Amino acid sequence: MNTPRLLKKTFEKEEHHRQLIAYEIHDGIAQYVAAAIMQLEAAKANPTRDCKIEDDPNVNEALRLLREASRETRHLISGLRPPTLDELGIIDSLETLVRNARLEIEDVILLHNIGTNRLPSQIEVLLFRIAQESLTNIRRHARAQHVRVELNKRENGSISLLIQDDGCGFDLESSTEDHFGLEGIRQRALYLGGTAEIQSKPGAGTTIHVQVSDSVIQNARC
Repeated sequence: MNTPRLLKKTFEKEEHHRQLIAYEIHDGIAQYVAAAIMQLEAAKANPTRDCKIEDDPNVNEALRLLREASRETRHLISGLRPPTLDELGIIDSLETLVRNARLEIEDVILLHNIGTNRLPSQIEVLLFRIAQESLTNIRRHARAQHVRVELNKRENGSISLLIQDDGCGFDLESSTEDHFGLEGIRQRALYLGGTAEIQSKPGAGTTIHVQVSDSVIQNARC
C-alpha cells in the first residue's frame, strides 16, 4: 500500500474512532445528565413544602443519575465498558433500563431467552448502548404507551435485539439533530459486523431490530 492510501486509511480509522467516542458520550454520560436535569426541573416546578430536600424523590433520583454519570465518565476515560455490565450482566442491565423507563411509561416489558449466559464483552456493550439510546428516545420523543424489548438467541446462533413502541413515530427521510442517536445505533452495529434496521412512520410507532450473526459472536470471543 502506498503512503497516500495508508495515510487516508489511518485518518479514516481515527475519524471513525472519534465518532464512536462521540456516540459513547451521547449514549452514556449525556443521557444520565439530561435525565438528572429533568428530575431537578420537576422538583423545582413542584416544590413540596412539607418534604425536606433530602426526602424529595426527584432530588434523590437526580443525585443517583449524576453519580451514574460520574461513574460512566471514569470508565470512559479508562476505556472500559459500562459499569453495570460488569456488575450485572446484559440481562440484569437491560432490566435496569426497563425499570427506569417504567418511571414514565407504564407498560414496558423485557422478553429474552438468553438466561444467565454471558455474551462477549463487545457484543454486550453494543446491545446495552442500543437499548439505552432507544429507550431514552422513546421516553423523550415517542409519547408511547407500550414498549416491548426482546433479546433472543436464534437457532442459527445469531442474537436478535428488538425494541418496539406504539408512539408517534417519525419520518425517516427527515434530517434532524434528534436522529443523531439513531445514526449511532446503525454505526455501532455496523462497526461490530452486525445490522440495525429502523422502521418508523408518523403516527405508527418505531421498531429497531439489531442482529448479530453467530460468526461475529464467535470472532468476538477470540
